[in-house]
Amino acid sequence: MSKIIVAGTAYVDQPCPQCGSKRRISRTWKETLPTFTGTTVVKYSQIVCTNNVCQLAFDKQLLKDTQKRKAIKLKKEANDAARKANSLRQAKKTRKNKSRI
Repeated sequence: MSKIIVAGTAYVDQPCPQCGSKRRISRTWKETLPTFTGTTVVKYSQIVCTNNVCQLAFDKQLLKDTQKRKAIKLKKEANDAARKANSLRQAKKTRKNKSRI
């Protein structure tokens, strides 16, 4: 059995928050997701601004934000690896200094 989840708000009817132009649906697709009780069909719609200049500015900002998040994630992974190596080094150091009497 599959369910179709429909968005409650019609986002297409709302104006663009940046420039106030109308928005339109550029593409629509469906995806079937497995759940504990079967599957669920989810329908996605990509909504874009009809003002090309506004949409290009939005796409540039989105790309910039994505690159920033990716850089933060890589830095966090490097810090986590360094922290783990340091904690293992400290554990080995304390193990060697332990008295064996």
